Amino acid sequence: MAPRRPRRRSLPIPALIGAVGGILLLAAVFLPWYRTNLGSPTSAGTASGWEATGVGKAVVALGAIWLFAALLAIADDLGSVRVDAKTIEGLGYLVALCATLAAGLVALRFTRPPGSNPDFLSRDYGMVVALAACAIGMFAGGIMAARRS
Repeated sequence: MAPRRPRRRSLPIPALIGAVGGILLLAAVFLPWYRTNLGSPTSAGTASGWEATGVGKAVVALGAIWLFAALLAIADDLGSVRVDAKTIEGLGYLVALCATLAAGLVALRFTRPPGSNPDFLSRDYGMVVALAACAIGMFAGGIMAARRS
């Protein structure tokens, strides 16, 4: 294992952005993802990603891993935990990978709603928030990995 170079403590902006994206993704799973088209506009039912499909549960698992990796990188930047540079680089790749996989799952449910008759469902804003959070995670993870190499 190569000795770790001492570095100046700085504000962990990429890891903070990654953590915010992870929190946003976890919150987005519990926002409305689908709205029914059957009732009147004032009584349309909604379903969150957690309620509507198993994909929401997988997205939560990916978001939790992503958030843990970003928080570990923040703790290293702040000096609370010592982690070698290659591990921190790997954490950046892990954040980007989890964000990419979550984006793929959300995009799958965006293009193919659940149920036997998906024509009666409209997409709701929770899916857009989840996709935006994934874009933030991919961006932050890429920067986290690149700045450590």
